[in-house]
Amino acid sequence: MRRTSLPIGLALLWLLLSQCHATRWNQLGNEELAPAPQEIQALFAAHPNNTLTYTAQSPGYGYAYDIGEKDTHYGIDSSAMRFTTVQMQLHDAMPEGKVVVDFTFVDGHGSTVEVKAVDLLRLIPKLDAPGDMVYPELLLEEYNRFGVSFRREHNEFSFKPANDLPKQLNDRTYRCQIVNNCLAATKWEFALTSEDYGDYSQRRKHTTNLNQNKILSHSWFYVDKALYSALMQMKNPDKTIHMDFNYDSLSNMSEQVHIDFSQLRNPIKKQAATALLEVGHQSGRKLEPVDIEEHYKWQFGIFLDRDTSLTYKTVLEQPIRTSQFKDEGYYKNDTPREFDWSWMQYMDSVQMDIIDVPGTDAYVQLSLTGKWSPYNITIGNVDLAQINEQKLWGLLFGINTYPKSRRYNPIQSTIFYDAELLPDNIKPYVLLTDKKTGKWVNNQYKGIEKVYLTYETLEQDELSIYLLSYERITPMWMARVKLSRELREKIRIRRQLYNY
Repeated sequence: MRRTSLPIGLALLWLLLSQCHATRWNQLGNEELAPAPQEIQALFAAHPNNTLTYTAQSPGYGYAYDIGEKDTHYGIDSSAMRFTTVQMQLHDAMPEGKVVVDFTFVDGHGSTVEVKAVDLLRLIPKLDAPGDMVYPELLLEEYNRFGVSFRREHNEFSFKPANDLPKQLNDRTYRCQIVNNCLAATKWEFALTSEDYGDYSQRRKHTTNLNQNKILSHSWFYVDKALYSALMQMKNPDKTIHMDFNYDSLSNMSEQVHIDFSQLRNPIKKQAATALLEVGHQSGRKLEPVDIEEHYKWQFGIFLDRDTSLTYKTVLEQPIRTSQFKDEGYYKNDTPREFDWSWMQYMDSVQMDIIDVPGTDAYVQLSLTGKWSPYNITIGNVDLAQINEQKLWGLLFGINTYPKSRRYNPIQSTIFYDAELLPDNIKPYVLLTDKKTGKWVNNQYKGIEKVYLTYETLEQDELSIYLLSYERITPMWMARVKLSRELREKIRIRRQLYNY
């Protein structure tokens, strides 16, 4: 095992006890306060009022491919509801191990969104891999979209629309997000969400009704590299991390790294007795979105070659074009991304190995491969007792990767608890490797980005596995695995531990 950590029983007990009071990360408690770290103080002190100011880019209503359905007040003119000024003011004192600031976002009319007591380290990736494996982990963390969401009903942010804007905007604001963007190092984004039931009766008459949440505003901005580097080093004090890289150079370096899975988990105990019930491209299953994100990306036209007759077989037989997510943060169709997933036709085997975690056989490692497959996809430290029936558990490629979006107060007793609270020896991972050399392969170049696991029946004895494409636009590979009765019963017994 790569690092000393809490015994699994104690870690589980701590997680269970913590469910009684959901953590509210941007409301300081009775923690002892101290001045900000000296390096951080110096960076902010060079600016008036210890405040850093950034210019953000915010698109108008005509932008076709946002992260969700747009509110009618989204970018209603050239400056209203376009929050293009971002301010970060450093607190005088903060709990040790945090860098606490107040965010203020300002639009061209003077509307403001204030999010107080934000720990900037929550927006910085935590790197868990030892040795050279830190390079692919850094790429998969830094170039994935992860962030935090603030809730209006708990007063975690405030919104004051300008005097010349409709006053009801204040009542309809619902969520605010600050997110580490996936396109470039140091690029962050801000989004404001409304909750609008005004057109509910009309929407009921249509076949498409995504939900009543709508994007009210969306902005992108860059954090200066000096601050980002300091935060990265604080978050990862045992590692030397240089931010002077671009995506391609970091990818080339990472693809020389051999992945040693024994350093990411406890030893393998035994192979589980399972039966492969279905592989999607062999059964000819129809290709359909599996969650709302794929549905709206199909509807927005981001899946350019979408055909209602597509199956898991035919999608692997021809290159597929998708809208490209460009540097400025927008999807563009003029230079589409084309992916060839034909290599997945040879991925027709699922092996499940039980990891030696004291007290349970529920932690497993899944290996997706095939006799003629050039690659292996390995999904490890999966707690089968945490997966629910008919609910999708999503994992991005990487090591203990953050969810694509995360509530600020994750539910501690479920699989959605904060990734940073997991003990080292049970942090999940999803990695693509070369079958011959064992070296890391850039899954993003291969057009795959995420894994979904679920039990599709109430019996919870059939594990379904979905692989999602670039930008989570569509599923393109799936399989179903039958668990043995013995393993199923062990999982059911363990599930009860999460209910008390």
